[in-house]
Amino acid sequence: MAKKINNMKNQFYYTRKEAIEGTDPVEYAEFLDSINLNKVIRTVQTASDTVVVLLDDMHERVTEVPNINHKTNKVIGTKKKVEVYQTEAYLSGNDIERFRKLSNIE
Repeated sequence: MAKKINNMKNQFYYTRKEAIEGTDPVEYAEFLDSINLNKVIRTVQTASDTVVVLLDDMHERVTEVPNINHKTNKVIGTKKKVEVYQTEAYLSGNDIERFRKLSNIE
């Protein structure tokens, strides 16, 4: 019988806020996101009382972009563009305190 692995127990849940377009004054939508604590490699405290959590999860995203002939300035097809990303989680308020307590960073 295969061993069942539960990777979700290492998740830290936090609130992410995004500005809602067209609201004046600015209003925010809230989302419940999570990060895997085993992937945390570094945290950075910012001047605006936010903690940026950097994860060890480098990954590539491939998109197609126009291939332009620079002599004629015309599109001659498409080419693949590869971009490398690393997850950054932005913590604020109570989420910072919970993260530090959970990860023993005080």
